[in-house]
Amino acid sequence: MLIRDRRGKALRELQRRLARVCHDRKGSRTRRYGTLLQGGKRTSRDFTVSSSVDSNDQPDTKESGKEGREAERLATLEYLRAVRPGVDHVLQELVDEVRGVYGTDLCMVNLALSDVQYFRAWSGELDPDLAEARQDALEHSMCRYVVNTETPLVVRDFLATEEFREQHWHVNYGIRFYAGTPLITSAGHAIGTLCLLNTRSVEFGEERMKVLGAFARAVVGRLELLGAQEREQAAKEEEAQRSQELQQTLDSLSAHIAILDESGEIIAVNGMWRAFAEANGSDPGRVSEGANYLRACESATGLNAEEAAAFAEGIRDVLSGRRANFEMEYPCHSPTERRWFIGRVTPYFCNERSWAVVAHENITERKLAEEAVRDQKVLLETILGQAADAIIVCDAQGRFTFANAAARHMALQDPEGTTLDNNPEVWGVAHYPDGRRIPREGWAISRALRGQTTVGREARMIRPDGSHYDALISAAPLNNADGDLVGAVAGLLDITKHKRAEEERDLLRQQEIVARAQREERRRIARDLHDIVLQDLSGVLQSLRLTHLRSKNAGPGLELEEELEALGRASSGLRSAIYDLRHEKESSFVESVESLVEVNRKLTPERVVALTIEESFRGAFPPEVGVELLRVLREILTNARRHSGARNVEVRLRAESETLVAEVTDDGRGFDPRVARGGVGLVGMRERVEGLGGEIEVRSRPGEGTKVMVRVPVGGGTPAPRRL
Repeated sequence: MLIRDRRGKALRELQRRLARVCHDRKGSRTRRYGTLLQGGKRTSRDFTVSSSVDSNDQPDTKESGKEGREAERLATLEYLRAVRPGVDHVLQELVDEVRGVYGTDLCMVNLALSDVQYFRAWSGELDPDLAEARQDALEHSMCRYVVNTETPLVVRDFLATEEFREQHWHVNYGIRFYAGTPLITSAGHAIGTLCLLNTRSVEFGEERMKVLGAFARAVVGRLELLGAQEREQAAKEEEAQRSQELQQTLDSLSAHIAILDESGEIIAVNGMWRAFAEANGSDPGRVSEGANYLRACESATGLNAEEAAAFAEGIRDVLSGRRANFEMEYPCHSPTERRWFIGRVTPYFCNERSWAVVAHENITERKLAEEAVRDQKVLLETILGQAADAIIVCDAQGRFTFANAAARHMALQDPEGTTLDNNPEVWGVAHYPDGRRIPREGWAISRALRGQTTVGREARMIRPDGSHYDALISAAPLNNADGDLVGAVAGLLDITKHKRAEEERDLLRQQEIVARAQREERRRIARDLHDIVLQDLSGVLQSLRLTHLRSKNAGPGLELEEELEALGRASSGLRSAIYDLRHEKESSFVESVESLVEVNRKLTPERVVALTIEESFRGAFPPEVGVELLRVLREILTNARRHSGARNVEVRLRAESETLVAEVTDDGRGFDPRVARGGVGLVGMRERVEGLGGEIEVRSRPGEGTKVMVRVPVGGGTPAPRRL
């Protein structure tokens, strides 16, 4: 691409050299391009010149291939992404340069789409409506003839031809002169034209058309370079997210361009090429027009000499036809900054002579980004390597590509390079916590490769030697920037020690529960022995002491029946307590109360002991409540039997909402509750009831009987009521 230097020495040298070289090949094979000459009502296409278009760019004239050719041409435009808004400064400078060289009213770069021509760049005063729209109907265009035939076209004067006298641009905008040459891509497709338009007739010869063709090649090179840059940048996720910013960056960058002939001599350079050479301390004469760029590269010395020689060899390959194109990335650091460039070499043909376009583009930003990515990768691997969790990564085929130190320590062999098929040998056979084997499709890593995420799934891994370890496994799919699945990552946390500690805690907790139950049971037995056996034995002891005192003054025939009866009661009470310890939970609460009442009836047949169970009472409550409540009722009935002297005793059971109520009433001698409040028996009953979250109330007066009421909160369903 040639940077504007309208009256500069470089342009004159370029024109001189192009004209001279093409003139030297006047006798070589030629191709036609159409120049419309005045000829009455007919036009003539008899004028031929040597073409600057590559022979490989010959149009396909077979009718059967027309549609396919057109589809390929439109696909090339899409591939190059040539149709885009905004101004490309290089293209703008180029059309300004061409217009200045030829002195026409307009110079345009037009792209031929399916039904419109798109104005990619122009120099001169374009109709405001067209300038705003940047397009016009293709049927109005002269450029369609050039694109269809893939040959240059010159109309010196529209008024002088019948065919174009009514041409749209002539009628509407006063255009009389047209000269256009096709824009042929490196793939051989005509995508548009570089054309000149003027409101006056212009003489336009062979040499001028050839120079216009050289400019057209520069246009194509720029379009292809812009397309390549955009495709390259679009591949980066970060740059895709900031496409507008990156597009502006791309548009602000100008490549360094040189055109070489078949010997490697520099035919022309742009201003960026020259400015770069001057800015970096190079001798501009060694890399400017007339110098041999191949010799300059091959004679280079210093740090980049090897890269320069390799680049020269690539240029020779392209010039000789051994390679269609060549590109190479290389460092070019200055004393103040690190820089990298990519050099591209593409062929350029002039009259069968193999020339080349050399372009150097700064890719420092991309290289630094790649270095940053590499640094981040090293940093990430370092962090993962220090992680306590085992972390592994596999590709989409299930091959493990990364394992940190914790993973290698946990595995039976190095996981890297193994596959899911080796999973049992590497990690052990996976089992659910309940002992069932986990099938392969249920493995967390297998689920991740199907796009599913697993978080904190517990598994027991059994090794070939029978040992095992427990792990919490999490896994997730890995997707690329396009959302395609490319692998999976999994983390394994060894919880074997935690599980063992948990089991030990459970065992200790169970032992503590058993010990607590044993303590409670010992307390209960102590209360029972006190309330039943000890009281009877104490009574016997007191009776025996009194008998001993009496026996000192009495004869040998003293009767001891009461003492024997008391001792019998003590023995019976002890046996009853033992029986209760063994069998107190075998019967329902109601049955146990019935049995207790019946026992008291037999012990005191002279006393009426009644049992009433109201309809509101339901006995479906925890067994512990029934056991403790039964013991309280036994203590109350025992006290009534021994101390009340009552003739009638009633036991009544009922329910009030979620509260169970048990009442024992007698018509005995009564007592003062304040005096007996600290008695061991009453304290024991209160402890039992309060242990159930309930309360006990004793109402009694001397001579007025006694009423003991127990309230215990219960919940849940109950069976049908019964009354006895």
